[in-house]
Amino acid sequence: MLRKFFHSGYQRRRHFQAAALPKSKRTHEYGREEAAGLRKKVYRILSCLLVFYLIYLFGWSSALRITALNLSGSAGETQSGDIEKTIWQAMNQRRWLIFPGNNYFFADLKNIQRQFQQANILAELSLTKKFPHTLNVGLATRLGKLIWVSGGQFYILELDGKITSQLMIKELVNVKMPVVYDLADTRVVLGQDFVNPRTVALIADLYTNFGKYDLPDADLDYFKVDGPQANYVKIVTKQGFEIHVNYLDSSADQFAKLKKSLLAGIIDLTKVNYINLRVAGQVIYK
Repeated sequence: MLRKFFHSGYQRRRHFQAAALPKSKRTHEYGREEAAGLRKKVYRILSCLLVFYLIYLFGWSSALRITALNLSGSAGETQSGDIEKTIWQAMNQRRWLIFPGNNYFFADLKNIQRQFQQANILAELSLTKKFPHTLNVGLATRLGKLIWVSGGQFYILELDGKITSQLMIKELVNVKMPVVYDLADTRVVLGQDFVNPRTVALIADLYTNFGKYDLPDADLDYFKVDGPQANYVKIVTKQGFEIHVNYLDSSADQFAKLKKSLLAGIIDLTKVNYINLRVAGQVIYK
């Protein structure tokens, strides 16, 4: 009698399970893994130490501190000692509450400019850093006050647009300040925001830089505005004609198109009453 034999599934499962079991690692393989892990930890520690050292070197180390000021130019009657004192005080303030303000990389030049404005020092600064210890300071006289004339009365106008005090006419003798006539004769309120600060800034810029535009036969005398909040200024020249400019466009661009017209012979300055530069791309004159 023939007998049939069947392979037991139990035996097959045991064989499969045995094949799936991982082989045990040898001792030297465990040693290599431990060494590789140790090396990674060492690299991490060294990397952290390097980062901290670089932060210290570039942030707090005295090797990169600004220790010298190189002043050039002139600021009129402003004492150089006051200028240096203000700069050092500004750099003594910390940057982002962490880094020293006199560090070469973290010295805040804009903050130094703000400190000068707050201290009302009449100097324009151009600041550049010279690696690793020097701050170059270029100085120029900055306009501090203007004279505002309204209703036949004379006043002191500050750069922030406030009128702070009234002047007697005799005090205007030999005063080197721009004079601005208010054609609306607006009643003045002392100590309050009165004149558009952007208009004041435009007048100060024109007073300081008018000669740089190199216009033939045009010398600045004084200014006129149609009111305290006007966005344009009328420059009255010593030759008698006026030039109208605004703060909505660059002063340099406005005078560039005027100079171009003059060089082309389009305008004869001896025969004009006013020139209007306020319209973009045009020079209007009468």
